[in-house]
Amino acid sequence: MKKHGKRPAWIPALFSFLLLLGLGWVGYSIWPFIAASGTANVSAHSSAKTAVAHPSKQQQMARKEAPARKKAVGKFLKKEKAIDRILNQTGFSGTAVVVSHGQIVLDKGYGLSDLRTRKPNTVLTRYYIGSMTKAVTAAAFMQLRQHGWIDFRTPVSQFYPNFPNGNRLQMIDLLDHVSGLGGDSESMQPLTRDQLVAKIARLNPKLRSKPGTVWSYQDTNYALLGAILDKICETHYHENLHAYIQQSIYSVAGMKNSGFGITGEQSANRSIPYLRHGKVTFEAFAPSFSQLLGCGDVYATSWDLYLFDHALATGRLMSSSSLHELLTSRFHGTSYSMGWYLNRHGWGAGTNSSHGVLGGWNGSNAFSKDGQNYLILLSNVKSSQVQLAVLNRKIFAILSN
Repeated sequence: MKKHGKRPAWIPALFSFLLLLGLGWVGYSIWPFIAASGTANVSAHSSAKTAVAHPSKQQQMARKEAPARKKAVGKFLKKEKAIDRILNQTGFSGTAVVVSHGQIVLDKGYGLSDLRTRKPNTVLTRYYIGSMTKAVTAAAFMQLRQHGWIDFRTPVSQFYPNFPNGNRLQMIDLLDHVSGLGGDSESMQPLTRDQLVAKIARLNPKLRSKPGTVWSYQDTNYALLGAILDKICETHYHENLHAYIQQSIYSVAGMKNSGFGITGEQSANRSIPYLRHGKVTFEAFAPSFSQLLGCGDVYATSWDLYLFDHALATGRLMSSSSLHELLTSRFHGTSYSMGWYLNRHGWGAGTNSSHGVLGGWNGSNAFSKDGQNYLILLSNVKSSQVQLAVLNRKIFAILSN
């Protein structure tokens, strides 16, 4: 066997140096991804540049505006702590989003989305929003009205000729709950759109009051409206109402975690609805979403509802004149207008608000009339201990100080 010569002493040292250099380069390359994953929960919505400044841009601007920005951060941190304390004290279970003057004050989950698995509510948890769906349906109506395909005075009979008193019922009557239609006890039986309308017609052979005279909040108003808008979308867009809303409202506002009906129950981020009486908590059940067309079949995250409110308030969903009509009361004796309560008593001064309950889901979304403050509270536990009106009033008071 041939004997090898002695290896020079500098070769191992060179090899060690190159190995350390390579490891250092790999660490430098992957560190941004490690850092990003470690801070992912700080704000899951930093990509929403049109609504709230991106954190990286805030950091870049900090050097130029250090004194003012430092003061603003301190002020918002103080408000965040105060709001967080109130939500914790009341036992709120859900997700809260608070935005003030373009700054995220709070974006946080509370409690559990599933008591059985102990899965917590997070900023990505989805909730069915109940009657807050009406605000989305009304926005779709206003858009279709701008196209000239429907108007406030369009009668129901134009779309459903055999509907009882359909020639007397106008779209504005449905939008503002002054139609005279009675309520409906939604069941778990799936219905087609036209079967739903037929059911409402059977329950209302006569009107309870003359259209335009008595305000009576009923889901049937928006279920019938939703069916009519669905027909319009099929005629002019060759798609249903849900597809239209997805394209013309959700996509425009940047709502990526919202949808309709049963698909929300198939999401990994879904929430389970519960009812709580004292110390007893049990799972609640919702009726068939097919019976909630236009009035309660939407699910969303709290952040997505903020994006909807912001897009609405800033005129990205409709013209300024349409927005003014949407948020102007027309019926004496009520503060309600097309899916929104205007300066609702006990819910916070100077606000537009919407409230929805479905089974154990209980939520509200609201924004100040000047478009500077936004508050979304979505909960999966309905309890007498958590009063959303009180929370809205207290939180808006904190934001206004």
